Amino acid sequence: MAPVPFKHPVKYTSLAAVGIHLTSIVYLTYAIATSLYTAYKSTRPAQKTPSRIVQRKRLVLAFLGLAVAALSLATYTSITSAVLSYKTWAYEHGLDQPERFISDDEIFPEPENASKLNFLYIAHWLSDTPIYYDTLEIVAEKARRFWWGQQIDLALVAFSMLLSIEGRRQNIPLTTGFLLLAHLVNLSFAQNLFYLALLLRPSPLPSRIGGSKLSVAFSRLSRFISPKPTNWHLHPFILLMILCLNYGSIFLLPYAADTSSFVNVALSNRVLTFLPLILPTIAPMSWGTFHYYPRNTYGSAMTLFRTISVASFVLHVKSSIAGLIYNIPNSHYHRHSVFFPWDVEERANWERTTAALSKILGSIYDHPAVTAVGLDVLGCALSLGLWAAVRATDTQDIIESAVPFHKRQRYVERTVEDERPSTPIKADSELSEDVASEHPMTLRRRERRTKSRGGSVASSNGPSDEGSGTLGQRRGRPKKPKQPEEDFCFMPTPSQIRQLAEEQIVPARELDWESAALTWGLAAFAGLGSASAGVFGAECVSR
Repeated sequence: MAPVPFKHPVKYTSLAAVGIHLTSIVYLTYAIATSLYTAYKSTRPAQKTPSRIVQRKRLVLAFLGLAVAALSLATYTSITSAVLSYKTWAYEHGLDQPERFISDDEIFPEPENASKLNFLYIAHWLSDTPIYYDTLEIVAEKARRFWWGQQIDLALVAFSMLLSIEGRRQNIPLTTGFLLLAHLVNLSFAQNLFYLALLLRPSPLPSRIGGSKLSVAFSRLSRFISPKPTNWHLHPFILLMILCLNYGSIFLLPYAADTSSFVNVALSNRVLTFLPLILPTIAPMSWGTFHYYPRNTYGSAMTLFRTISVASFVLHVKSSIAGLIYNIPNSHYHRHSVFFPWDVEERANWERTTAALSKILGSIYDHPAVTAVGLDVLGCALSLGLWAAVRATDTQDIIESAVPFHKRQRYVERTVEDERPSTPIKADSELSEDVASEHPMTLRRRERRTKSRGGSVASSNGPSDEGSGTLGQRRGRPKKPKQPEEDFCFMPTPSQIRQLAEEQIVPARELDWESAALTWGLAAFAGLGSASAGVFGAECVSR
């Protein structure tokens, strides 16, 4: 194939976008990891019992391992997808490329001729290929692949609402950074890091990471924004409008694929997830309500997560039906199929003999981008069920947050008054007489004899006339009689009650596998979005 001349010059904005992407991942991961490490080392004394330390360390290692696994899988699938895209671009431009970049025995790419791997080609590839939108479009252009991708989009909406409510209520710093990592890396990586932040929440999390430039910029920006009270919350109607815009963009994604409007729809879908985090900071006071008691917000939080669950379930059913009836031949092909190792005969037999549900699940192997999304869905479901088991989340709270018009069975506790007549408390003298009567044995007391100044014991013990001073009396100002102290009842403020309650939250000694099984059942039946709404809603209203 003859080489095709480059039609466009090198665009340095594409190189800058890739550099900012990688730099942001490194910086945000470092900032959040530093915050979590500081919280882990500054555990409060109440949490330093041996059993709690061992349990907390075990759970921290578990979620940290899940986060590292998610980051490793995201890195591997991203590199594989980028190499496949570059090889396809090089083939279309007639460049002589080696058959494989990575051999079976080598980890790092080493082509046969190093001069063929020119960095100028990489710059032209990044300029000609919108790699980020290509990845999203490959997932959204086919119904079977979009079944995987839509679950991540729906779970992102629920995770954004959790960051907005719990992150602000518990004063967790860098909540926007967790959502950025969900977009830049994957959702399971960001969720596991946020689970660690909630797990270490009884310890103080630093608001600034070593005086970084980002924190200084945020502090300067906060001068122009009026501060909000802790118990100030946006009106639920505003958040419901944001949810409608989110789900509208998710609904339009498969229809905008392979069109010029896909970039705008995909970008708006990503930007709308940040509104629940940004609006509580920049919105005026008139857009919200102040709640004196934090429990007054549980009703609105339950409404929000029920809305998320219902909308996620409806969209999940729609994508499932579309994937089941999608029987277009060669639907596994994509724009990078020229270098994908397909066995045509084996794939044709598999398409004819496999059930529709298996075709949806098997589409995870169509492309490395679909593999990344599918593994992210499985990782999120695994960590979500484990988190429900760790927090011992009430199954009734999960169902109440996920199922609309569901009322849990609440047990009414009746206060039974004691009908026995109350016995008044006796005075000390009467109490001493009763004790003395119960014990006839006489105890010998050791009397303390005081010697008066300048006189004998007999003179000090002798009777004296009224008004005449005795030598045994103490000279000076007479001793004032003790006044009965008034009883003051201490009434803690709601913030003190909330802080005390949160400091007493510790991980359960035994994992609640019933909550985990319910979570995984919801994820399998209603999708990851509805399961996330149930668990996150229960997390917000059960503390």
